[in-house]
Amino acid sequence: MQAASSFRRLRCWIHDQPLLSDTILAVGLAAVYLGFYSISVAVSPEITLTWADAGLITIPFAAICLRRKWFWVAVAMSLATMAAAVFYEPLQSMGLDSGIGLFVLTYTAAAYRPLLKALVAGAVIWVPVTLTIQSTAFMEDGDHLTSTLISMLNLILAATVFWIGWVMRNRREKVEELSERARFAEERQEALAAQAVADEQRRIARELHDVVAHHISVIGVMSEGAKRVLRTDPAAAEDALTTVNQTARTALREMRDILTVLRQGHDEGGSADLEPQPTVDSLRALVAQTKDAGLPVRYTVRGDEYALPTGVSLAVYRIAQEALTNTIKHAGPQARAGVVVDYGEAEFRISVGDSGHGAPVVDGFSGGHGLIGMRERATLYGGSLEAGPRPGGGYLVEARFPKNAHLQGVTR
Repeated sequence: MQAASSFRRLRCWIHDQPLLSDTILAVGLAAVYLGFYSISVAVSPEITLTWADAGLITIPFAAICLRRKWFWVAVAMSLATMAAAVFYEPLQSMGLDSGIGLFVLTYTAAAYRPLLKALVAGAVIWVPVTLTIQSTAFMEDGDHLTSTLISMLNLILAATVFWIGWVMRNRREKVEELSERARFAEERQEALAAQAVADEQRRIARELHDVVAHHISVIGVMSEGAKRVLRTDPAAAEDALTTVNQTARTALREMRDILTVLRQGHDEGGSADLEPQPTVDSLRALVAQTKDAGLPVRYTVRGDEYALPTGVSLAVYRIAQEALTNTIKHAGPQARAGVVVDYGEAEFRISVGDSGHGAPVVDGFSGGHGLIGMRERATLYGGSLEAGPRPGGGYLVEARFPKNAHLQGVTR
């Protein structure tokens, strides 16, 4: 693992420092070439090697330093070096040769350029080389077979080097493509995680809104009533304040339960003795609490009851709670309300209607996002919600959940 990490860092450094890394490559190749040349000098005493000769021999390797930074300059330098060695005999006798640099440039063209441009670069490099070898043999009346074999060997080696560079280019592009896919997948995963967090925050916001809006509305109505009858009917005022106290305790308990669930999300080892989430069966208690707040409510159940998934059941309860809260706030002092739960064969339906005229009972108690939250809850489980004034007066909120929705509903 450590070796692979070191190799990746080295490859990144080579990619980020092309001139410096290519210079190191050129120096290394020059050192190897000089080493073999020194061995030839030791084996053949007639061959001499001075420091000036060593400097001239390393000239062709200068083009390798520029192979990625200034590719065509490097090609021109290599071809010029070859021409100098061919047409100036003393340089050729000292071993001045650009062959290694030409092969390196061929690899560079295939590894770092598109295929068509790489082929053009290969032709620019090797056509002059081949013509030079053949023309030299022709002018000097040399061995044409040997020059032809040398040319063929050069072309075969060049094709091999070109193929290696092309394979490395394809491999690098494949690695980059896979890296890009991995980066995209990681970004998508982060986006999905962020979306999940946002969805959960909206769900918690809906829960807090429903809990706070309902109970605070009840507290507002009852405290206003207690203030009005405090001097004329102390017993009624005491009953109203008792309801305010109980409602406040209930609201605090439900909010504490929600916050405890949030803390458990960060502490898996924690445990909490929480009350169950409200369901359709809790509607009777909700209706009784609403009656205590001063709003007459009639509760009706139709059809044969069947179990609903937890998520759907909670959504039904919260929709009814929000609708009754709005009725308390806006229906008026003489309004009456009705809650109808219909267990139909094709769909489950809950309706909350009132006979009010839109006059608020207490100013200053308004949620603002209740209808949006109710519609989101219904849509989340494949249902729908309609809300609006009734033809004969009053207001009606009706939520419908298809039977397949509550058979396959999402549970929390």
